[in-house]
Amino acid sequence: MKAKYLICNTRIYTQAEGLVANSMAVGNNRIAAVGNNLDHDPDFWSYSKIDLKGKAVIPGLVDAHTHFHSFALSLGQLKIDGVDSFDKCLARIKRFAADLGKNEWVIGQGYSLDGMNMKAEPDRYLLDRVTGGRPAVIYSKDTHTVWINSRALEVAGITADTPDPEGGWIVHSEDGSPSGILKEKAAWMISQVIPRPTKGAVDKFFGRALDYAHRKGVTGVHSVDSPEAFVYFSDRAEKDKLGLRIDYYMTAEKLPELLKNRVYYGTGTEFFRLAGIKLFADGALSSRSALCFHKYLGSKDNYGVEVTSTEKMKKLIREASRLGLPCAIHAIGDKGACNVLDALEGAPPLDFGARHRIEHLQLLRRKDIPRVKRLRVVASMQPSHCPSDIEKIRRHWGRRGANAFVFRTLIDSGVDLAFGSDCPIEPLDPLAGIAAAVRRALPGSRDVFYPDQRITPAEALYRFTVGPAIATGQQHRRGYLLPGYVADFVVLSDDLTKTAPGRIYDIEVLATFLDGRVKYCHSALNL
Repeated sequence: MKAKYLICNTRIYTQAEGLVANSMAVGNNRIAAVGNNLDHDPDFWSYSKIDLKGKAVIPGLVDAHTHFHSFALSLGQLKIDGVDSFDKCLARIKRFAADLGKNEWVIGQGYSLDGMNMKAEPDRYLLDRVTGGRPAVIYSKDTHTVWINSRALEVAGITADTPDPEGGWIVHSEDGSPSGILKEKAAWMISQVIPRPTKGAVDKFFGRALDYAHRKGVTGVHSVDSPEAFVYFSDRAEKDKLGLRIDYYMTAEKLPELLKNRVYYGTGTEFFRLAGIKLFADGALSSRSALCFHKYLGSKDNYGVEVTSTEKMKKLIREASRLGLPCAIHAIGDKGACNVLDALEGAPPLDFGARHRIEHLQLLRRKDIPRVKRLRVVASMQPSHCPSDIEKIRRHWGRRGANAFVFRTLIDSGVDLAFGSDCPIEPLDPLAGIAAAVRRALPGSRDVFYPDQRITPAEALYRFTVGPAIATGQQHRRGYLLPGYVADFVVLSDDLTKTAPGRIYDIEVLATFLDGRVKYCHSALNL
């Protein structure tokens, strides 16, 4: 691409209220002008002209909740998501393990009790049968539970006498030995002993992940990943090889180190910056560990898990504020969300546009919504979870599902929303996320989940563009297509604001521009 070019004969959704233009000038990686018929303006006659023949242009799509480094690594791991029976699950694990070296780890993800119609968790012995003595770790779809075999337990040093970590538990068999199921923070015990992949392997899978993101119109992500990911992202950013704008949320365990080194909010570059600290208030729906006011249907006394107490959250929020860092706090159950709001009451003020966030916010009491608004908490939500979780919500929460994924109510209440996918748990695909927010049903299904909570395509698009910018205090430079903003934008095959809800899934990304440069171009578009 030339340094200066003019996009014309298009419909540009700038995200500024009421402003839809038909041309946009880009110069030196920034938007120089947006308006109508700029090709007739002498100021832009020297610009290279790109005729989009009526195609729609939107700002670069930003996924506000990913684990992007984990997503990259997952491209080399076993996928079980979508397997509909336990026998098929074991057969897939066996085939995958057979191709590995004798001492290589079997790492997979995506198993689901609900998806495979299982009444009880599997145990380590079942995994032993198909892994040939190799250590094996299979993450559940929500990643809050791991299923491991006997060899992995041995490597991790987990025995019948190993105590449960705070905020997690080791499931035991009737004889008192560990069953092979680890939940919540207990799952972190095995993650710490899994060998790290070589840099060459990470580079390979990261390249594939970038290519996938660009094909989906993604120009930026908010990512929660390991400290190793922080180092990896920083290194690529310094070499101008990151390929996305990444706002990074560090795990709370590293907060003392950040305090010691005085690493402040916003530290980084135009492409990689420290945006906050990630905390966990509770677990997840699939693992039946999201913390709720009422017990899970069919359980004796399961209300979920308090992963981090309210008092500890308050302490961490205060400590993070010393660096100007907001907290992004995972809460899926209504009690978990309430605890987060309690912890944020009286929190020290933040500067530079920093905002605390509640991640997921799947189940929320209506009486707590005014507090979300008053405390200026960003609701970081994942629309694709809504259709995926319909049956699980009905099975485990019942009628309380009326308070799940209340997009319409939150928007009407003036709460700022930022949409994401939770990739790799759900696919990195903002257009699919928009469709899920608009339809609240699986593709092709007529089973709509509480249709009164549907929102419009334009509202959903805003939460995948401006919403993430607001969440990271960057709305003055990202999220809109306006003069002075970064030239991150996407060309679509169809105008999603004029497309029937059921057909949004069919819209294709024809081109993705990041920092003014083409990162992906479909063969149907000649640039």
